[in-house]
Amino acid sequence: MMTNKDIEEFEKQMDNLKKEELKPMTREEEYRNADVPMPDDRGPGDLEKRIEDLMRISLSHQNLNADLRKELMFYKKKCEHFEYMYNQIKKEKEDLHSHGQSMLNEFRNKGDV
Repeated sequence: MMTNKDIEEFEKQMDNLKKEELKPMTREEEYRNADVPMPDDRGPGDLEKRIEDLMRISLSHQNLNADLRKELMFYKKKCEHFEYMYNQIKKEKEDLHSHGQSMLNEFRNKGDV
């Protein structure tokens, strides 16, 4: 809930905003706000420079892709290992359960339990 003092301050801020004139941004301000470098003057070397940049970017993407493939293979093998371990533990659990059941049945048949 706003107090009267808060309401007055808010109204003052709104009045100040209405009084300010909105100026369109210059080309330099637009590039600066977008965090993009200002383009150089266009010329015959411009396309070669762009091609070099794209080739460098492509190479870095290829290297990153190779690293990601290696990491994926590592995690696939790790997953296979844990799946194998899980199946072993599951089998041991079932064996222990059946062994315990057979022992209980044996004691029940003898009348000890």
